[in-house]
Amino acid sequence: MANTSPPVRQLPSLTGYRAILFVAVFITHALGAGYFFANNSINQAGTYLPYGTAALSTFFVLSGFVLTWGEPWRSTLLRFWRRRVVKIYPGHVIVWAGTLLLLLFVGPMSLLGSLAMTKPGPVVANLFLVQDWTPKMPYVFSVYGVNWSVSVEVVFYLALPLLIRPIRRIADNRLWTWFAGCAVVIIAIPTATHYFLAGPHAPGQNMSWNQDYFTDFFPLARMPEFLLGVFLARILQTGRRPRFMVWWGVLLTAALTALMFQLPETFRVSGLLTIGLCLIVAGIAARDLADKPSWLSNRFMVLLGNSSYAAYLVHFPLLGLTRHLVGEGKQFGVGTGLLIVVVLFTVIQLLGVALFVVVERPLMRRFSAPRKKQPAVAAVPA
Repeated sequence: MANTSPPVRQLPSLTGYRAILFVAVFITHALGAGYFFANNSINQAGTYLPYGTAALSTFFVLSGFVLTWGEPWRSTLLRFWRRRVVKIYPGHVIVWAGTLLLLLFVGPMSLLGSLAMTKPGPVVANLFLVQDWTPKMPYVFSVYGVNWSVSVEVVFYLALPLLIRPIRRIADNRLWTWFAGCAVVIIAIPTATHYFLAGPHAPGQNMSWNQDYFTDFFPLARMPEFLLGVFLARILQTGRRPRFMVWWGVLLTAALTALMFQLPETFRVSGLLTIGLCLIVAGIAARDLADKPSWLSNRFMVLLGNSSYAAYLVHFPLLGLTRHLVGEGKQFGVGTGLLIVVVLFTVIQLLGVALFVVVERPLMRRFSAPRKKQPAVAAVPA
């Protein structure tokens, strides 16, 4: 029987929004890790406000929202997982291998470490994106470090096909209650880690490594952010939503940011801000559903959004290489530092687009679904 389900409405503005989120992550790392500027107040702007952390949390929300909106229950479980593998692994393997080759041929770099210090266990764990399940820094930050978040996403991808059918059975009028429950858990996690996992401060942190790990990096601790996106998508699908205003999310996020500075340090690395940011996601989606024009949905922004995953993968190795090439520890005036950051960002975006166009998109088209069998042609008698 043919599938009679209506086609899924496209939400191009959410794709464009991914490009904005990547910019926030890039600026955080370029300033807070690159330290290119002689004026340290500029460098510290990368870490003082948690916009990079908030952007990364929003990627988790977006994953839940977009995957649920795309209705994975239409696919078999194996087909869904197959699409996710084809989406995330080829680019990751290329950057993983490229980073190791950089360390081999360029040598030690301050942001990437050295090949001599790179142990086989973390390298293999990183290759298979399971490094976040080991609560040790050499594992979590192995090879090119920032892909710890991809290790978290893998858990989401494994879980969603198993959760989506029970979630779809939740009564429409109870979806907001489940959404609120996720928000409560998000608040409870940094509260619990603050009070129960205290210890000596980790390097460069105002909290212990256990507090940091079980708040920020432990995959199950980030699951509630993903589920916020899942429940928001279901709310929009069922039509049980108020008039989402992007500004509601902006105001709530601003209030939560101000509150965060009064809370224990564990809240700064938690998903607290996603409680407000997810309303921005829903507001953007609602505008697309209402066919309202948005600059986020133009072809250029959609291309950058589609390539944001590839750009995210390559940005930290390129940042580490740039830091090495301009001189480890060397700092510059505002003009030169800004030029370095802008050129680096441009190269990263171009390489991200190239990786998406040349590798990711063709592989998705070719391997994300099994080939259709050609009907047999009956022999024509002579």
